Amino acid sequence: MKKRQSDTKRLNWLKSQDGVGLISDDAGRWAVSDGGMQNMPDFDSPIDISTVFTVDKADWRNSIREAIDVAMAKEETDSNDNQD
Repeated sequence: MKKRQSDTKRLNWLKSQDGVGLISDDAGRWAVSDGGMQNMPDFDSPIDISTVFTVDKADWRNSIREAIDVAMAKEETDSNDNQD
């Protein structure tokens, strides 16, 4: 998983994902999660929402970049597994 990404590629990847959250815990770790729930957003304008994310402990990383890279690699692996 040592593949380095550019920040532009990371941000473009995040923008292309529906329903993912880039989150931090109180210990300074970061993760990208696509599991959880929230109330339905209003697509016409921003509203207050309540969101709950689930994060596997193996997905926590010490930097934002690492967290995004791990999520990108997982998506690539899942995509390759689905092609088999």
